[in-house]
Amino acid sequence: MVIRYHSCTSSVVQELSLEQFTAKLTDIAEQARPIRNLSMDEMIQALYGVYQAWAMPSHPMYHKYKNAGLAYLLAFLHPESIKKLLSRGLRSEFVLDRTSEAGGFKGIAVPKGIVGHWVAGNVPLLSLISVLQALLTKNVSIVKLSSKQEDWISPFLHSLAGTGEAGRVMAEAVSVFSFPGEWDEPNAAMGAHCDVRIAWGGQEAVRSVAGLKGKDESNTLIFGPKYSCSVIDPLLMSEQDWISLARDTVLFQQLACSSPHAVIVKGRANEIREIASQLENAFNKITHLPYYEPLEAGESVKLLEYRAAALMNGEKIKSSGGTEWTIHSHERLQPLSGQGMRIIHVYPCDHWNELVKYLPSSIQTISHRLDADSLEALVHASKYSGVSRFVSVGNAHTYDIPWDGMLVLDQLVRWIRVYG
Repeated sequence: MVIRYHSCTSSVVQELSLEQFTAKLTDIAEQARPIRNLSMDEMIQALYGVYQAWAMPSHPMYHKYKNAGLAYLLAFLHPESIKKLLSRGLRSEFVLDRTSEAGGFKGIAVPKGIVGHWVAGNVPLLSLISVLQALLTKNVSIVKLSSKQEDWISPFLHSLAGTGEAGRVMAEAVSVFSFPGEWDEPNAAMGAHCDVRIAWGGQEAVRSVAGLKGKDESNTLIFGPKYSCSVIDPLLMSEQDWISLARDTVLFQQLACSSPHAVIVKGRANEIREIASQLENAFNKITHLPYYEPLEAGESVKLLEYRAAALMNGEKIKSSGGTEWTIHSHERLQPLSGQGMRIIHVYPCDHWNELVKYLPSSIQTISHRLDADSLEALVHASKYSGVSRFVSVGNAHTYDIPWDGMLVLDQLVRWIRVYG
């Protein structure tokens, strides 16, 4: 059994036995003191250094990740975005530095301790944002990389360490390892050292993390798997809205929890053909863009089989000549599901209560273009369905809090109430 340790300051990858891995986990708690001595301003400035570097077209990370969600990461890293995140998530951006008013009480927040991150294979960007939130709450982190995706976290830590002393301290507060997800012993050892366990990914992956034993009073945050869709009034959709909806669908290969798999059209069952044509035009306007990556060979075969089966059943399919996009139109609502592979379903809907019956329990994001009254009616009708977010079309993947119904930062700290 070989476990790989990824240094935060160099490209060296060290191979460890299980015993060495366990010993390194034991030492991680000692890394907590330096990051706790940093001020929030110092940490924000260090992260801004990475922002400034990676936003430059001449930077190698810009070229490497510009089509894989870099814009979302840069938006998160901007100082104003971080301050807003802290103010929303912890009621004050300074509450980790000093006693502050925190939404109705006076107190100070302290880090939980050690946060473990089991990185998802579908959208590694979100796992990096998970690590960043642990850093901003002055926790130390243990990261288990996915074997299915490229490592974003180590290159980020290398850049962070290069911004100065504060950046180096922050980078050294994150320990990154890789090993097969089915290895029970290192997973159990990692879980036992964590005060918070964060799991991103599919059903099997998150269940395995949820079953790990941890410290007394430790907690587990589960992100995924989720389902998302879009609800629109076509009379309100602009040309840019259609393009934004198509982009939301194809970004991250439609693997993100926030990726739309269906478009529900307010009323107008007789206009579904026109809706499909609008989507077709929007897809055709973006298929040449760099973020439009080809499907893997196995996925391409599955997609072609899906199209053939639907057409044989007499169903309405529009598609590109290749595997770029597929629109599956329906005459009436039915239980919503997603196949991925850039398949988008289109359904009519006369009443929101009818839609709620067909939303899966895993519903996360509903992106929308609706008038204010229709949106309020939809929110009220669906609030017990499990839905976590209503965002405008084009913002399905923008990270904000609450996320999956949770104030994540609040889950990473312990509060001390201060009277007097």
